[in-house]
Amino acid sequence: MTAEGVRGIALTWVDNAGLTRVKAIPTTQLAHAARRGIGMSPVFDVYLVDDSATSSRQTGGPAGDLRLFPDLKRLTELSAQPGWAWAPVDRYTQSGAPHPGCQRQFARRQAERAAARGIELRMGFETEWTVTRVGEPAPARDAGDGRRDAAPGTGRPRYASEGPAYGMTRVVELSDYLHDVLTALAAQHIDVLQIHPEYSPGQFEVSVAPASPVGAADLAVLVRETVRAVSV
Repeated sequence: MTAEGVRGIALTWVDNAGLTRVKAIPTTQLAHAARRGIGMSPVFDVYLVDDSATSSRQTGGPAGDLRLFPDLKRLTELSAQPGWAWAPVDRYTQSGAPHPGCQRQFARRQAERAAARGIELRMGFETEWTVTRVGEPAPARDAGDGRRDAAPGTGRPRYASEGPAYGMTRVVELSDYLHDVLTALAAQHIDVLQIHPEYSPGQFEVSVAPASPVGAADLAVLVRETVRAVSV
């Protein structure tokens, strides 16, 4: 990957609040990370979406690093972030045991138990997001009866398109942007099934082909962060 210009690798996991947390390494440290892991506090097991924390008797204290091991089978060069690659991690204790709060390993164990009973689990995600433009908020609009769609002085999001729900207008107005999203996903070998406008102003959705539970969860992270990278 270094020969291809990749200099950094984002190693991610999703916490119990649904946020994607990360530690990044230089590409030259990948082999070491694969053998020994990299350290990370277990405190994020009890972090909330606003970075405040709750407490638990079972997990989540700040003491005692976990070890993060990248899943090299999922290592992906990031098309929308030149010079970067990504891989999800499994979390282990310092003694080498699976961390009880590691969601990837939990999902993998359940899929293996189902397979032992002759059941194959497949799933897929739809990712939805809203596209806005950089700049000052748009002024509040008068609904025609004296009411406005935002409080005075607060404005409203400056949507990239205000075409109708599922309207071709949005595809026309943002065709270059959507092309960039599709191109980035295809470059990462993500099988896109659909991409289309959604109900709210500026809202879009992309759905991808089903995979195993762990694979689908990994794809959900990769799709979300790819859309984010294309959009910024």
